[in-house]
Amino acid sequence: MDEDRGGRGSRLPHSLSFDSNTVLPVPRARRDKERPRGRRTALKKTVNSEKATKEEDMTHRNVIRELLALLVTTALTVGYATAGQLRLRITKPEPGAAVVERPFVEGTVSDPNAEVWVIVHPMEMSEFWVQPAVTVKEDGTWKVQIYIGRSGGSDVGKYFEIMAVASPRTTLKEGKLERPGWPKGEAKSQVVEVTRAN
Repeated sequence: MDEDRGGRGSRLPHSLSFDSNTVLPVPRARRDKERPRGRRTALKKTVNSEKATKEEDMTHRNVIRELLALLVTTALTVGYATAGQLRLRITKPEPGAAVVERPFVEGTVSDPNAEVWVIVHPMEMSEFWVQPAVTVKEDGTWKVQIYIGRSGGSDVGKYFEIMAVASPRTTLKEGKLERPGWPKGEAKSQVVEVTRAN
């Protein structure tokens, strides 16, 4: 009697036969171990990539916020500085104009409460002459009649410079300045060069 030494049931039933095409079931633990990990790796990379993208977006947003805050601060600072800065300009006569002995000088100032004076400088001399006091209107415009040279024809054809000063640092009065040079003030206009006509 043929019996396996391992005991009853250790032999395979005679009804089961195997050939090269037979596929035996694989245990679950073994299937999980042998399952390819490519999908898991790809999923993990995708999650990491999305996380990195979100972090990069947050960084860009923070940079943009900081830049906008800096621009706003700069704009406000410039705006306040411009608002507080006194501006003065001569509108007439035009540079290079030929003027009479008593021409009118016109201009504008940003603060109608500012004190404005006009100075004339004969270019052949080192003298600077303060002209009559200027009256500024509520809209900031002003106009004053000045002296260009001496009476008569001795200064005809000669060149003169005209400049206005607002809120001078020293007290000014009509007449020749004791110290040659343009007086200092909170604001100065452009220098306008003119020629004395008849």
